Amino acid sequence: MRTVSGLRGLVLPLVLALVLFPVALAAQEVSHLAVYAFFGIPSALLVTPWRFHFVDLWVFGLHAAASVAPPVPVHVAADVLGPVLPTIPLLLLWAAVRRGAPAAGRALLANVLALAYFAAIELAFALGAFVFGHVIDVLLWPELNYGPVLAIVALVALLGGRAEAGALHR
Repeated sequence: MRTVSGLRGLVLPLVLALVLFPVALAAQEVSHLAVYAFFGIPSALLVTPWRFHFVDLWVFGLHAAASVAPPVPVHVAADVLGPVLPTIPLLLLWAAVRRGAPAAGRALLANVLALAYFAAIELAFALGAFVFGHVIDVLLWPELNYGPVLAIVALVALLGGRAEAGALHR
């Protein structure tokens, strides 16, 4: 019985995190739009086909795009604040549920960490492209966007489950 419970403790947060991820991703893109609007820059949410580089696979991606070229500081602010702003409500929810609903807590934490990862790569891209004049194309690859996020989600599910199992055995 412990094996089934342990497996459920690993799979449930993983599934919940994957179900929550499109919501977090959409919140990120809407936050990009809000930042652009705050600075008076017209923008739009685009759904675009996104081709993987290492496998013959296409996915659809959401992208908030400025309708006019924003000043560099605005673009950098939008790139960073887009993923940072949605972490605030997710962190508040995580703090409220992590002890009472550990699987939901781990799913929320995984998505907070995924958004932090997006903030880092979007900042790197913005600085490279707009400050240093060098577009770092690899940062635009779906493999580099979704692969690490899947790793983050899996690690939070696995490591969080092990930590909880260890606490139960003490």
